[in-house]
Amino acid sequence: MKEKPYHHGNLRKQLIETGISLINEEGVKSFSLRRVAAQCNVSHTAPYSHFKNVDELIAAMGEHVTEQFMEKLRISIQGEEDSSEAISLLGQAYIDFFIENPQYFQFLFYHSGITIDLDNYNSDNYPPFALFRTTAYHMFRSIGLPEASYSHQLIALWSMVHGIASLLTNNGVRYSGNWRDFFSILTVLDKEDDK
Repeated sequence: MKEKPYHHGNLRKQLIETGISLINEEGVKSFSLRRVAAQCNVSHTAPYSHFKNVDELIAAMGEHVTEQFMEKLRISIQGEEDSSEAISLLGQAYIDFFIENPQYFQFLFYHSGITIDLDNYNSDNYPPFALFRTTAYHMFRSIGLPEASYSHQLIALWSMVHGIASLLTNNGVRYSGNWRDFFSILTVLDKEDDK
């Protein structure tokens, strides 16, 4: 059998993106470096120049998505970290990230192995969620919410943002409007409730 030629482009990134697509389509059980290599049209040994095994590839896939997600979130509140609008900006960026990259949602929250601990503020949480939590808690303090309600308010806010992202990335959910509008509408309603 003739070996496929080595891919001279950015093979590492191609393996990562192809791996995300494969896991989303077929799940983790049949996932292998050989299958990813075949999809990338490279020899079955080519991925080993970047990853020693399938677990290392999956970890790299998680890091790849997380770095992009964090960059989007950080930029959204840059210079506005202390403003009362920071959580709205962050929520909008969260939704926008998955509008722009719907393939990442399923992988990230169902296959990457991330952990989000809603009960423990000091836990080593998934960085995008930790940034969301820190920003939300800053807002809660600034509007004088009792500290005892922070956890419940955080879960409500994150559920709204994460829920919208979940719906817009679900192929079985049809909506002709703009998903971006929901978070801004809900934050305006929330501000009205505070009056």
